[in-house]
Amino acid sequence: MKKTWSLFCVLIIALGMILTISLAWAEDKPAELNSAPASKIFPKLPVTPEDPHLTEAKVYPMWGPLCMRYTYSVIYQDDKNRPPEYMRMYFNGKWLDIEKENKNDSNYKKGVKYIYKFVPKKLGSNFYFFEASNGKGKARDGIIDSPDNGPVLFETDFSQNEIALIDPSASQKVWSYPTGKEWVKGIALSDDGKYLAATTTKHIYFFETSKKEPLWEYDYGGNFDVENNDVKGGIDVSADGSKIFALIGQYAILFSKESNKPIWQKDIKQQGYNVAISADGKYMAAATAGDEQNVESNLLILWNEKSATPLWQYHASGNFHDVSLTYDGSYIAGATGCPDRRAYIFSKDSKEPIMRSEMLTEDSPVNRAKISADGRYVAYSAEYNKGIAFLFKNPKFGGSNQPIWKVLPPNQRSGRALAMTPDAKTILETTFAGDVLTLGIDSNQPTATWKYSKPIAAADLSDDGKLIAVGGTAEKVYLIDSVTKKQKAEIPFSEYISEIDVASNGKYVAAGTGGANYFFETFSQNEGKVVTCDKIIEPEPEKNQNTGINNKINGEKGIAPANQAEKTISKGLLWMIIVWAILTIILLIIFRKTRKKYLILIIGSLLIVLVVILIFFLKPTNKQGLDSEGINTSPDSVIEQ
Repeated sequence: MKKTWSLFCVLIIALGMILTISLAWAEDKPAELNSAPASKIFPKLPVTPEDPHLTEAKVYPMWGPLCMRYTYSVIYQDDKNRPPEYMRMYFNGKWLDIEKENKNDSNYKKGVKYIYKFVPKKLGSNFYFFEASNGKGKARDGIIDSPDNGPVLFETDFSQNEIALIDPSASQKVWSYPTGKEWVKGIALSDDGKYLAATTTKHIYFFETSKKEPLWEYDYGGNFDVENNDVKGGIDVSADGSKIFALIGQYAILFSKESNKPIWQKDIKQQGYNVAISADGKYMAAATAGDEQNVESNLLILWNEKSATPLWQYHASGNFHDVSLTYDGSYIAGATGCPDRRAYIFSKDSKEPIMRSEMLTEDSPVNRAKISADGRYVAYSAEYNKGIAFLFKNPKFGGSNQPIWKVLPPNQRSGRALAMTPDAKTILETTFAGDVLTLGIDSNQPTATWKYSKPIAAADLSDDGKLIAVGGTAEKVYLIDSVTKKQKAEIPFSEYISEIDVASNGKYVAAGTGGANYFFETFSQNEGKVVTCDKIIEPEPEKNQNTGINNKINGEKGIAPANQAEKTISKGLLWMIIVWAILTIILLIIFRKTRKKYLILIIGSLLIVLVVILIFFLKPTNKQGLDSEGINTSPDSVIEQ
């Protein structure tokens, strides 16, 4: 029995050592990533209470030409003011050590900025993220599942942007309104083509299409710092053009066609990707960007015309990239980006989704959503890896969260623009490889296809599906007759086509130029060609922004909000080990004089088994698996890739 007792004690000590070593190894094992593809999905770091914090990962400028000096930066912060043991950037498959912006800055508790400067000499993607260690823990920023991509490199400086009205019957522009360096970020025609609304980087314009000069304009430039980027906001008009709804900067604004004075406006605290308004002008919605942990961002928001107070809002773990409403606003469709990557359908009466699909892509956004007039069908556009187009039937009409069909890409390029007739009988999809295809409800086989030599990222069609208008980096709008399946005309522009809207009756086509739809995907025929930089272009100094380091990192409780679920499970694991050790000691004290020491063996063994089960089989619920009410609707979303 003494041997058995000794064996049990050794077993207790050995298990404790194994658990301790396992935890330490999980923190200290190196991230061997140098041989990995630049844009692959990376395993996430284990989280410990000793981790430092990395925030504000970015590149400035975020887009521009070759031979410009770009600066990558990140903020390193440590609660105990510990300097980093290393601070590095993963850049196109290699690790680079980076330095402080200010070598004398050593207040790590408040936050220290680290930078890396880079002058690109060839077009193509640049994948990056940051990693730091304080010797006890590690942290990353600039990565969700796969690295960030930037700067976005263009062959144009986007200095000749315009809003244009096209007459398809004459195959020419009726008029053009220059916007200079401001990108056109949204454009919308009334059903009869009588009115046109457009939003640029800092302005909202409202036109009668019979006149070149706007009836009114709204200058947003002084209200909030806005810039040319992919988080473009948007604009939409009611069927008769009497109501205009726009998202510019962080403000959602409702106008009447009579005046540039808003009916109401709402500061939603975040920028967004698109908006929609019902045909009768009674309901309007916005798709916003933000932060996975911030429940006041990554929202789909619904309003009615009477108030700036939302009817409801729904938070997802990923940005909402698009939103679409039925004619009467009864149903709303939304599409999300990483890490959520799903299709959604809502009723105007509740923020609880009617339909929440499975993840539709591996590591890229579901970027477009279009719902039929009656809400029966919804089409979605996505990246190429699992399909570029999906058609769902609303569960309220007998559908499910599984698509009726999906379209695999004809080549390994992303789906981009999406349009659909009100009856859903014709669905229009384009790709970054220049493919244009139409589809029907009953099959994923295209009813017609057209091929262009350059990316097509803007498209729309008339309500009867007969007139199709598409455009892209060729700086042309192509008009297509879907009946004859022939191109009718091509209308030249001076910059990339970013926005297209066709009047419901097909009378006019409106188009705008800019770069918002061309971020984060390489497409130039000159990609990879190295140029000689005779002169390095220095960008304008970055504006001094209030980064909110303390607020963003510390919050109210003095801890980083990111990965709270992972921190919770790490602390829970430590507590389980502590409780297990205490119970074992108590048992040893209680039974120290008993002759039936086999009871200690049995009870101790049961405790060991229980701890092992808890450690290896108990799975926490990550915030990615919670809906807006905290209900676990996606258990699979907690799996680390």
